[in-house]
Amino acid sequence: MTGGLAKRYARALASVAKDEGRLEEVAAELENIGAWLADEELSDALTSPALSHESRRALVAQMTESLGLCELTKNFLGLITEKHRLDHFAAMQRAYGDMVDRELNRLRAVLRSAHPLSDAQRADITSALEAQHGKKILLSVEVDPSLVAGISVEIEGKTYDGSARTQLAHVARTMSRQGTTG
Repeated sequence: MTGGLAKRYARALASVAKDEGRLEEVAAELENIGAWLADEELSDALTSPALSHESRRALVAQMTESLGLCELTKNFLGLITEKHRLDHFAAMQRAYGDMVDRELNRLRAVLRSAHPLSDAQRADITSALEAQHGKKILLSVEVDPSLVAGISVEIEGKTYDGSARTQLAHVARTMSRQGTTG
Protein backbone atom coordinates (compact mmCIF):
# COMPACT_ATOMS: atom_id res chain seq x y z
CA MET A 1 0.00 0.00 0.00
CA THR A 2 1.32 3.41 -0.85
CA GLY A 3 1.44 6.17 1.71
CA GLY A 4 -1.23 7.90 -0.34
CA LEU A 5 -3.69 5.08 0.15
CA ALA A 6 -2.99 4.97 3.90
CA LYS A 7 -3.61 8.72 4.01
CA ARG A 8 -6.92 8.32 2.18
CA TYR A 9 -8.13 5.78 4.74
CA ALA A 10 -6.89 8.03 7.55
CA ARG A 11 -8.48 11.13 6.00
CA ALA A 12 -11.85 9.39 5.68
CA LEU A 13 -11.68 8.22 9.30
CA ALA A 14 -10.60 11.67 10.51
CA SER A 15 -13.43 13.35 8.63
CA VAL A 16 -16.08 11.20 10.28
CA ALA A 17 -14.36 11.34 13.68
CA LYS A 18 -14.26 15.14 13.48
CA ASP A 19 -17.95 15.29 12.58
CA GLU A 20 -18.72 13.09 15.59
CA GLY A 21 -16.37 15.01 17.92
CA ARG A 22 -14.21 11.91 18.46
CA LEU A 23 -10.83 12.84 16.94
CA GLU A 24 -8.79 12.19 20.07
CA GLU A 25 -10.90 9.24 21.25
CA VAL A 26 -10.35 7.44 17.94
CA ALA A 27 -6.63 8.31 18.02
CA ALA A 28 -6.33 6.68 21.46
CA GLU A 29 -8.25 3.62 20.27
CA LEU A 30 -6.01 3.30 17.22
CA GLU A 31 -3.00 3.35 19.56
CA ASN A 32 -4.54 0.50 21.55
CA ILE A 33 -5.17 -1.47 18.37
CA GLY A 34 -1.61 -0.76 17.23
CA ALA A 35 -0.26 -2.14 20.50
CA TRP A 36 -2.44 -5.22 20.08
CA LEU A 37 -1.30 -5.72 16.48
CA ALA A 38 2.33 -5.29 17.54
CA ASP A 39 2.16 -8.88 18.74
CA GLU A 40 3.95 -10.55 15.83
CA GLU A 41 2.16 -13.87 16.18
CA LEU A 42 -1.26 -12.23 16.15
CA SER A 43 -0.35 -9.89 13.31
CA ASP A 44 0.97 -12.80 11.22
CA ALA A 45 -2.20 -14.79 11.90
CA LEU A 46 -4.47 -11.89 10.92
CA THR A 47 -2.65 -11.27 7.66
CA SER A 48 -2.11 -14.92 6.76
CA PRO A 49 -3.90 -16.15 3.64
CA ALA A 50 -4.33 -19.46 5.48
CA LEU A 51 -6.78 -17.85 7.93
CA SER A 52 -10.30 -17.96 6.56
CA HIS A 53 -12.15 -14.69 6.09
CA GLU A 54 -14.70 -15.72 8.72
CA SER A 55 -11.99 -16.61 11.24
CA ARG A 56 -10.21 -13.32 10.62
CA ARG A 57 -13.46 -11.41 11.08
CA ALA A 58 -14.22 -13.32 14.30
CA LEU A 59 -10.74 -12.62 15.68
CA VAL A 60 -11.04 -8.91 14.91
CA ALA A 61 -14.53 -8.83 16.47
CA GLN A 62 -13.13 -10.45 19.60
CA MET A 63 -10.36 -7.84 19.70
CA THR A 64 -12.75 -4.90 19.27
CA GLU A 65 -14.96 -6.28 22.02
CA SER A 66 -12.07 -6.73 24.46
CA LEU A 67 -10.77 -3.21 23.75
CA GLY A 68 -14.21 -1.60 24.15
CA LEU A 69 -13.93 0.45 20.96
CA CYS A 70 -16.49 2.99 19.82
CA GLU A 71 -18.64 2.08 16.81
CA LEU A 72 -16.63 4.30 14.47
CA THR A 73 -13.35 2.58 15.28
CA LYS A 74 -15.00 -0.86 15.17
CA ASN A 75 -16.40 -0.08 11.73
CA PHE A 76 -13.03 1.22 10.50
CA LEU A 77 -11.26 -1.90 11.71
CA GLY A 78 -13.97 -4.05 10.12
CA LEU A 79 -13.55 -2.22 6.82
CA ILE A 80 -9.79 -2.63 6.66
CA THR A 81 -10.23 -6.28 7.62
CA GLU A 82 -12.71 -6.76 4.78
CA LYS A 83 -10.39 -4.99 2.34
CA HIS A 84 -7.36 -7.04 3.47
CA ARG A 85 -5.52 -3.93 4.66
CA LEU A 86 -4.70 -4.93 8.24
CA ASP A 87 -1.04 -5.31 7.38
CA HIS A 88 -1.00 -1.57 6.60
CA PHE A 89 -2.64 -0.49 9.83
CA ALA A 90 0.52 1.17 11.22
CA ALA A 91 0.77 3.53 8.23
CA MET A 92 -2.91 4.43 8.58
CA GLN A 93 -2.47 5.05 12.30
CA ARG A 94 0.53 7.35 11.74
CA ALA A 95 -1.30 9.28 9.02
CA TYR A 96 -4.38 9.65 11.24
CA GLY A 97 -2.26 10.88 14.16
CA ASP A 98 -0.56 13.45 11.93
CA MET A 99 -3.95 14.70 10.72
CA VAL A 100 -5.31 14.99 14.25
CA ASP A 101 -2.20 16.88 15.37
CA ARG A 102 -2.58 19.35 12.48
CA GLU A 103 -6.30 19.75 13.17
CA LEU A 104 -5.66 20.41 16.87
CA ASN A 105 -2.67 22.70 16.15
CA ARG A 106 -0.10 20.67 18.02
CA LEU A 107 3.36 19.22 17.48
CA ARG A 108 5.06 16.19 18.92
CA ALA A 109 8.54 16.60 20.32
CA VAL A 110 11.05 14.21 21.84
CA LEU A 111 13.18 15.62 24.64
CA ARG A 112 16.31 13.69 25.55
CA SER A 113 18.24 14.56 28.66
CA ALA A 114 21.30 13.10 30.29
CA HIS A 115 19.48 12.94 33.64
CA PRO A 116 15.82 12.91 34.69
CA LEU A 117 14.23 16.37 34.61
CA SER A 118 11.89 17.83 37.18
CA ASP A 119 8.28 18.59 36.31
CA ALA A 120 9.12 22.30 36.43
CA GLN A 121 12.02 21.86 33.97
CA ARG A 122 9.80 19.90 31.55
CA ALA A 123 7.10 22.57 31.85
CA ASP A 124 9.61 25.37 31.15
CA ILE A 125 10.96 23.57 28.09
CA THR A 126 7.45 22.84 26.83
CA SER A 127 6.43 26.50 27.29
CA ALA A 128 9.53 27.71 25.43
CA LEU A 129 8.84 25.32 22.54
CA GLU A 130 5.19 26.36 22.40
CA ALA A 131 6.21 30.04 22.26
CA GLN A 132 8.76 29.31 19.54
CA HIS A 133 6.44 27.20 17.35
CA GLY A 134 3.07 28.77 18.13
CA LYS A 135 1.49 25.36 18.72
CA LYS A 136 0.69 23.08 21.63
CA ILE A 137 3.63 20.75 22.21
CA LEU A 138 3.12 17.09 23.12
CA LEU A 139 6.42 16.25 24.75
CA SER A 140 7.79 12.77 25.28
CA VAL A 141 10.84 12.58 27.50
CA GLU A 142 13.70 10.09 27.32
CA VAL A 143 16.74 9.82 29.56
CA ASP A 144 19.95 9.21 27.59
CA PRO A 145 23.06 9.13 29.81
CA SER A 146 25.29 9.15 26.72
CA LEU A 147 24.47 12.88 26.34
CA VAL A 148 26.73 13.45 29.40
CA ALA A 149 24.86 16.67 30.29
CA GLY A 150 22.31 18.99 28.74
CA ILE A 151 19.40 18.17 26.47
CA SER A 152 18.43 17.64 22.86
CA VAL A 153 14.99 18.18 21.38
CA GLU A 154 13.68 16.65 18.18
CA ILE A 155 10.69 18.43 16.67
CA GLU A 156 9.36 18.68 13.12
CA GLY A 157 12.26 16.59 11.85
CA LYS A 158 14.87 18.95 13.30
CA THR A 159 17.12 18.28 16.25
CA TYR A 160 18.16 21.06 18.59
CA ASP A 161 21.14 19.65 20.43
CA GLY A 162 22.47 21.35 23.54
CA SER A 163 24.07 18.24 24.96
CA ALA A 164 27.58 18.14 26.36
CA ARG A 165 28.32 15.18 24.08
CA THR A 166 27.73 17.31 20.99
CA GLN A 167 29.63 20.28 22.42
CA LEU A 168 32.60 18.06 23.29
CA ALA A 169 32.55 16.51 19.82
CA HIS A 170 32.57 20.01 18.31
CA VAL A 171 35.54 21.03 20.46
CA ALA A 172 37.39 17.84 19.45
CA ARG A 173 36.76 18.52 15.74
CA THR A 174 37.93 22.12 16.13
CA MET A 175 41.08 21.04 17.94
CA SER A 176 41.74 18.38 15.36
CA ARG A 177 41.46 20.89 12.50
CA GLN A 178 43.69 23.37 14.28
CA GLY A 179 46.23 20.64 14.91
CA THR A 180 46.32 19.67 11.22
CA THR A 181 46.42 23.24 9.90
CA GLY A 182 48.92 24.63 12.45
